[in-house]
Amino acid sequence: MPWLALPYADRDRKASLSKKFKVSGIPTLVILDPSGNVITKDGRTQIDGDPEGANFPWVPPEVKDVLGTEFMSKEGKTVTLAELEGHHIAVYFSAHWCPPCKTFTPNLGKVYSKLKEKGVKFEIIFASSDKNEAEFNEYYKEMPWLALPYVDRNGN
Repeated sequence: MPWLALPYADRDRKASLSKKFKVSGIPTLVILDPSGNVITKDGRTQIDGDPEGANFPWVPPEVKDVLGTEFMSKEGKTVTLAELEGHHIAVYFSAHWCPPCKTFTPNLGKVYSKLKEKGVKFEIIFASSDKNEAEFNEYYKEMPWLALPYVDRNGN
């Protein structure tokens, strides 16, 4: 191998690194910036998808570039990403047909409400995995937070 390696006998450091980066299987490639900040813990996928290294150092896209800038409120009004400036944002991937989701959603709702009551700048954006808009609408009735507008995945 043309790169540096930990000495095999340094098992403690290897274990510490594995714990820090939550390595659960091998091969795993973690990419760090020059300051030691994580760029990606999924360097393997980046290498497989970019064998020439054209997109090195594989910095993930900005949140706004993948999340979008407009969300819908329970009242049907549009809320912009700019309006959420200074907020912690959680993206909740869920669907009405998912039993663990149906169990977790009420718990999340309670925590969300408590944080909002305390004035914490926190917002959740529901990213539906429902199969159609009717399912999305029915499930979204149970949620007090924002949502990505439902888009028919078949383009119909």
